[in-house]
Amino acid sequence: MLSKVQISSVIIALLMPIGVSIHQKLRAQDIISTAQEHFDKFNNVEGGWCAADATISLPLPDGKTLWLFGDTFIGEKTGLFSINPNNAKMINNCAIIEDSNGLKTYYGGTQSNPSSFIPGDGSDFFWPEHATIENDTLKISAVRVMYQNNGTPGFNFRVGTSYIATYKYPSMEYIKTSKINYITDSTMRFGACILKSGDYTYIFGVKDTTAEGMTWPVPYLARVGQSIDNPWEFYAGTKGWSTFCDDAKPVGNRPMSESFYVYEKNNKFYLIMHEIWTVGELYILEADAITGPWNRKSSGGNETLFAKIQPQTGLFSYNLFAHPQFQVDGKILISFNVNTTDFSSIYSDTRNYRARFYWLSVENAAATTSPTTITLHDHYTDVYESDGIITPSKIFFTPNDCSLTCKGIPGKSLLTIYGIDGKIYFEKYITDDVTYSISNLPKTLLIVKLSGEWGAEIKKIINH
Repeated sequence: MLSKVQISSVIIALLMPIGVSIHQKLRAQDIISTAQEHFDKFNNVEGGWCAADATISLPLPDGKTLWLFGDTFIGEKTGLFSINPNNAKMINNCAIIEDSNGLKTYYGGTQSNPSSFIPGDGSDFFWPEHATIENDTLKISAVRVMYQNNGTPGFNFRVGTSYIATYKYPSMEYIKTSKINYITDSTMRFGACILKSGDYTYIFGVKDTTAEGMTWPVPYLARVGQSIDNPWEFYAGTKGWSTFCDDAKPVGNRPMSESFYVYEKNNKFYLIMHEIWTVGELYILEADAITGPWNRKSSGGNETLFAKIQPQTGLFSYNLFAHPQFQVDGKILISFNVNTTDFSSIYSDTRNYRARFYWLSVENAAATTSPTTITLHDHYTDVYESDGIITPSKIFFTPNDCSLTCKGIPGKSLLTIYGIDGKIYFEKYITDDVTYSISNLPKTLLIVKLSGEWGAEIKKIINH
């Protein structure tokens, strides 16, 4: 089930050519390798945690780690990767504390009747983002989500703005959830990544921006000198920093997923992200300042595609986050979420709704000229380098007459066309080469997906 603010922005990415040179080629294992032990540690979590998305972390001052999750299955496991559907419930968020003794889940209610860790009021709920800790108080950024019938299963919600949920630590006693009054633009969402650098704590956020008939989130930045409760300053471009939210300017034009991470190393800043929507590509952007600019490559941004996720029927990935408190051989831990188009399959295989973890060499990722191919599920421990063979496309779009052609189909396949609002505008099983006119579909950026037992192909098109 699609169920995140991240997904609400919809599977959208810009059409950007990816240049590949061959003068330098780092080995795959020098860039990214599986962190199987971090996947495995979530196989046995105290408190009934079975599967979830979001997968955000915060190192705590006592050496422990706080993990934050969005929609979460709490219940009885019937096997290593299976849940009893009659004794399980999905709540909208939870937390896990990891220490040397293992992992323990935190939520409201009881294991047999759990409720969300960050409570809603019945007409709304919260999805957590990043967090910070000040003295003995955890402060978790969370996006308020309201129920709304949009006529599209999985998208019947309306995303609001950012709040702060506070807890006593280490008791994890809930205190309150408060709106961030400094954010006067209700279309902004802050808290995707919170980073302490120099004398400031920086809070990254996004705002949905429309240009050239298309809408996507672009990055914004705020900062505070001491407590996150103090008045915020917003990056205001040539004006510097302003206490007025209305002065805020984006720190780049690169479309952002709702979850990303900014990592500082050797006086450089690296923004690591999964391509927006469920396009299986991992990017790293490099800048000399925390303000970027975090731009697309076509706008002069220093942007590198460092990994491609091999398509697997029924599964998709989204929303990368980094956990640099875990490091090995100079690599930091990253994760991205995995979800499924078959919601019921989660009960029989929770790997369909659990993050994948990898070790990433940040500087090598920024320098590579050949993206690594990584797998999702069947052989999760395998990471291998692309052999340079380009798989021929099966999807062809002709903008002049707004026609879509599928050729060279290996077998029965499902052709799906998504709109920017999450709607499925076209869906049909095909077995032979076909051509369809899509002139009746919205004139905007669309996502075309062709999938079958042979695998899947996703293509981004602009329907003129």
